[in-house]
Amino acid sequence: MLEASRWRRLALAIGHVTHPRTLAFGLIAANPLWPMAATAESSSGVVDEPQLVSPSASNPYLYLDWFPRSQLDPLERSQLPSVCGGMFIEPPRNYPNANLLPEEAPLRATSDSSNWLEDGTAQLRGNVHITQGYRQLFADQVDVNREESTAYLSGAIEMREPSLLVRGKAAEIHTDSKAASIEDATYVVHDEFVHGSARFASREASGELILTEGSYTRCEPDDVFWRMTGGEITINNVERQGTARNVRLEIADVPVFYFPYLRFPVGSERMSGFLFPSVSNSEENGWDIAIPYYWNIAPQLDATIIPRYIQYRGTGLELETRHLSPWFSTELRMAGLPDDKGGNDDDAQRLINEGFPEDLVLPAKGEDRWFVNLDQLGGNGGPWRTRIDYTKVSDADYFRDLDNAELETPRITSPRTLTALNQSAEASLASEHWFASVRAQEYQQLVKDRFDTFSQLPRVNFNGNYKWDDWQLLMHHEVTSFDHADTQTIRFIADVDNPNSETSLTRNFVNARRARVDYSFGWDKQWLWGFFNPKVTGIYLGYELDETFLADPAHNTPEASAAQFTIDSGLFFERYGTLLQREYVQTLEPRLFLMASSDADQSDFLNVSTSNSDGGNDLLYDTSLFTFSYDQLFRDSRFNGNDRIDDADRAAFGLTTRFIDPRSGRDLFAASAGQIFYSESSRIELANFIQDVPRSEFAARLESRPTDALRISSEVIYHDTDHTINRGNVTLRYLDNDFRLFNVGYRYLRKEEIYDTTDSYLIQGPVKQGDVSAAWPINNRLSILARAAYDFTFDRELEYLAGLEYDTCCYRTRLLWRRELDNDLADVVPPEELQFDEGIYIELQLKGLAGIGGSVTRMLSQGIANFDQREVLKQ
Repeated sequence: MLEASRWRRLALAIGHVTHPRTLAFGLIAANPLWPMAATAESSSGVVDEPQLVSPSASNPYLYLDWFPRSQLDPLERSQLPSVCGGMFIEPPRNYPNANLLPEEAPLRATSDSSNWLEDGTAQLRGNVHITQGYRQLFADQVDVNREESTAYLSGAIEMREPSLLVRGKAAEIHTDSKAASIEDATYVVHDEFVHGSARFASREASGELILTEGSYTRCEPDDVFWRMTGGEITINNVERQGTARNVRLEIADVPVFYFPYLRFPVGSERMSGFLFPSVSNSEENGWDIAIPYYWNIAPQLDATIIPRYIQYRGTGLELETRHLSPWFSTELRMAGLPDDKGGNDDDAQRLINEGFPEDLVLPAKGEDRWFVNLDQLGGNGGPWRTRIDYTKVSDADYFRDLDNAELETPRITSPRTLTALNQSAEASLASEHWFASVRAQEYQQLVKDRFDTFSQLPRVNFNGNYKWDDWQLLMHHEVTSFDHADTQTIRFIADVDNPNSETSLTRNFVNARRARVDYSFGWDKQWLWGFFNPKVTGIYLGYELDETFLADPAHNTPEASAAQFTIDSGLFFERYGTLLQREYVQTLEPRLFLMASSDADQSDFLNVSTSNSDGGNDLLYDTSLFTFSYDQLFRDSRFNGNDRIDDADRAAFGLTTRFIDPRSGRDLFAASAGQIFYSESSRIELANFIQDVPRSEFAARLESRPTDALRISSEVIYHDTDHTINRGNVTLRYLDNDFRLFNVGYRYLRKEEIYDTTDSYLIQGPVKQGDVSAAWPINNRLSILARAAYDFTFDRELEYLAGLEYDTCCYRTRLLWRRELDNDLADVVPPEELQFDEGIYIELQLKGLAGIGGSVTRMLSQGIANFDQREVLKQ
C-alpha cells in the first residue's frame, strides 16, 4: 500500500489544495442524462494543513505519477528492472464504488462551493472531484449544462481511469456519451510505461485516446531518448494498440524517420501494420534491408510479410504465418531470393581468377535461393498427437550466405553451424498401457563432403508398458523402411593447389526394411539406501534387403537374436559434517552394472557383398556409437540406433561422492569415476568384431556449484593402457543476479595427425580449442561484451568478439566488432589459407517500438554461453 503522504504532495503540486479529509460540502446536479447520487459531505473537527512540498525539489515529474527509485519502497524496487530509474504508480482509489464500471455506478461530485443558474447550469468551484465507478475527474471549475449534456472544465484538470491519466488546462465532456476533449494535455498509460503530450487530446466513448499534434514515448520522463511526434496518434488502452498518422520518429531530438501511417502495439498484443525495418551491413552482402508488415488476419490467424533487399545479392521476400485451432497449432515460414548475384566475396573472386571452376567456388551464383519451414503440433493433450517438423533449403550454403532477416526457426539455434535439416511427420495414439506411432523422416545434409542419410519411409512403433508394484514388462516393436537414391555422386577438388584437379566420388546404396522386437521383464526396486534392478530381455533383429546391388540375392534376409540379463544396482551412504563453519552432507554412491548376453551372430550385417558399386556395405541405417562418458557406463546398449544388438558381456563399476548443501540441496562438489570390464569373448562394433579388449577407457567427471551463480564441470576419458587422454573438457559458467556473465572452456579430442603429401601442411590433428566469453556490467547500464575462441592445433583464432552494451529503461544499443574464420572455402583451399571475415555491427532497440540490427543479438546468443538466460533475467 502506498503512503497517503505521497498523494497529498501530488495534489498540492498540481494546485488541488485539499485536506487529508474532505472539507467541502457536495453539490449534486440532477441530470437524467448523467445520473448523480445526492451526497453532502462535511468535515468535523480541525485538520492540520499539510506542508506544501515543491515538486522540483525532489521529483519534478510527480504530476505524471512518476516516482524515482529513491522514493520507492523495497517491494516496488524489487519489481523494477535494474536499468530503470523509477516507475509510474497510480494512486489508490478509495472512494465509494471505485471498483464498479462507470455505467453501473452513480455519479458523485464534491467541491468547495456550488451554484445553480436560472438556465439550469450547475457551477462547481474549487477542488472539484467527480467520480463514477472507476472513472474520476478533478478540476478547479466545472460548469454543467443540462440541455446540451456537456460539462466545461477549466483550471488544473485531471482525468483518471485504471492505468490511464490525462491532464490539461481546459476540457469539454459530453455527459451522455462520456467522450471528452482536453486542451494542452499530458497523459500517462501506467501499465505500459507510456506517456506524452498533445495540443489536443480526445477521450472517445469507445475508450480510445486521440492525440493531435502529440507525442508518444516509453522513455523515463527525465531521459526521453526517442519519441513519436506530430500528426495524430491514437491509443486504444483497452485493446493495447496504437496508430499514428503523419508522424516522425525522433531519436535524441533528431528526426530520423517519417511515417505517413504506422500501427504499433501499446502492450504485448500484436496488430496489423508495418513493423520497424531491420537494417544491417556486411562486406559480403552489402546493405541488407527488411521491412516487415504484420497482418492480424483473425484472432487465430496472422502473418508477417517481409520484403528484403540485399545489395550484392538481389531482392527477395520472407513470410511467416501462424494458425491456432482447438486441435492444431501451425507455423509456416518461407523465404525466397531469385537469381542470386553471388555476393561480394574477394577471396572467391581471387580463386576464380586463378582458374578454379566458378560453380564450385560460387555454386549459388545465378541460382534461386529459398527456405521453407513447417512446424505443426496436433492433439492438444488428447490420446492422439501429431507433429510435423519440416525444414528445407535450396542449397547447403543458404544459412551461411543469407540466413533470414526476421524469421526465427524453432530448434535451430545456430543455423550457420548446422550439419543437417530435419524433415519429419509423425502421428501417435496412446492408451493406458500401449503407445503406437507412425513416422516418416528425412534429412537434408548441409555438409558438402557427406552422403545423405537414409530416409525412414515410414517407421512404425507399437510399444506396451505394464507395471505391477515393482515389476515391469516392456514390449517394443519397430518396423522401418529405409530408402535412399540408388547412387549418389559428389564433386570436390582433390588437390587444393591445382584448379584442374576436380574429381567426383560415386557410391551405391542398399535399401532395406528392418524389423526389431525387444521384450524385457524386470524388478525395479528402490530403497532410501539403494536400488536393485535386475532385468531379462529378448531381442530379435532382421532385414529384408533390396536386391539391386546384392552380389547374392539369396542372402537378402539377414537376421540375429539374443537373450540378455542385466543387473543395475547401487548403494547410498551419507554423513554430516562441518567445514569452515558451513554444514554439508557427504554421500558415497557405489554403482555396479552387470550384463550377460547370449551369442548373437551378426556377421551377416557386416560388409554385405554388393556388385557394381564401391565395395561392401555394412548395414548401418540409423546407428552410431554413443560418445563414451561416465553415464555411458550404465547403459544396456553402446549403440544409438537399432542396427546392432549389444552382445558385450561386461561389468561396469562406478563411484560417486557428493558434498551437498543441506539447505539448498545444491551439489557443492561432486566427483564420479568408473570403468567397464569386458569378458574375453569377441563383441560386435559398428563395422567389425573386436577381441581381447579387457576393459574400456577410464571415465571421470567433476562438478561443482559452490554458489548459485557459479558452475564448474570437467570430464576426462583416459586410456589406461596407452596412458593417453582421449578426450577431455573443462568449463566454468558464472551468471549472477547482477547480470555478470563469465565463461571459460577448453576441450580436447585426440585425433590422428594427417599431413598433405605434397606440401606437408597439417590437414587434420587433435582438437585443442579454448573459449573465453563475458558480458560484464560496468554499472547498471553499461556492459562489456567479449569472446575469444582459439584453435591451438592450427594456431589460429576461430572467432573474436568485442563490444559494448548500453541498456536503459527506454532503449538498448550494442556496438560489436567481430572477426571469425571464413569456412565457406574450406573444401577449396588449405586450412592455413582460410581467410577471416571482419566487421563492425550496431544494434539499436527502442523498447516498446522496434529495433535495428537484430543480428547482433543472434551473434551474442550463439557465441556467449548463457547469454539468452541473461536476457531473461534482465526482463
